Amino acid sequence: MVVKRDLWNKLGSTKLSIVVLVLLVVNLTVGYVMLNGNESIFTALNNLGLIEWTRTYGLTFPAYTVWLFGFMIILVILTLNTFVCTTNRVVSLIRYRHTFTSRIRLLLRFSVHIMHYALIIILAGYLVSYLFACTCPSLILIPGQVVPVPDTDIKAGLESVNVKFYEGNRLAFLKDRAYDVCACVKLFSDGKTAIKKVGLNTPFRYRGLSFHLKDFGPKYGKGLKTRPFINLIVKNDPGVKLYFAGTSLFVVGLVMYLYQWVLLKIR
Repeated sequence: MVVKRDLWNKLGSTKLSIVVLVLLVVNLTVGYVMLNGNESIFTALNNLGLIEWTRTYGLTFPAYTVWLFGFMIILVILTLNTFVCTTNRVVSLIRYRHTFTSRIRLLLRFSVHIMHYALIIILAGYLVSYLFACTCPSLILIPGQVVPVPDTDIKAGLESVNVKFYEGNRLAFLKDRAYDVCACVKLFSDGKTAIKKVGLNTPFRYRGLSFHLKDFGPKYGKGLKTRPFINLIVKNDPGVKLYFAGTSLFVVGLVMYLYQWVLLKIR
């Protein structure tokens, strides 16, 4: 019991926080040097996932990837340190709750700690994503054809593509070039159909999957015409729910913090 308490206190110490933050700065500096010019090694991480990427790229190029493993270890220690520190403060607030003049003042004191817990949840979401997310890096859709989404019972077809071309004269080099697109995708699953819109930076979700626009055509309004198409990235990311939960919790803590310090001016 004494050993566990001693370990708990060490994990929550301020000295550990300072050491971890210094190591994090050093690690990221080394990572910047290793990443510069070797971006292709890390690009596959989003598609393969952490485990498969480690077996392939990670072990093949250890001189360039070792900093990333160090980064993850440092983040784990930082997360544990944050959790222990925050929990100690929360326990202390609960223990001395009788010293507050009102329940609202006591509740608002939890604002910073709520944000700390929220950051831990968000980091957990990233870990879940890199460990368990599955990605189809290329799903090409053209009008008149229906294709299956890999590893699912979903089929997808392209209903329409609306490409906007630059028609102004101010930027001559962009004349007749595509600058925006909106496509309608028809999805089939379990005898049901759904139509979703996708565009630049506007993905959509369907049955737990997220669909992101990777490429599209045609790219020019005049000249050589290409057949309309879109290329989608399909992701099955179980960490998304943790992102949203953590972000929502962080917003709650932030609103409480602003209410505490700006309106009530509690010190």
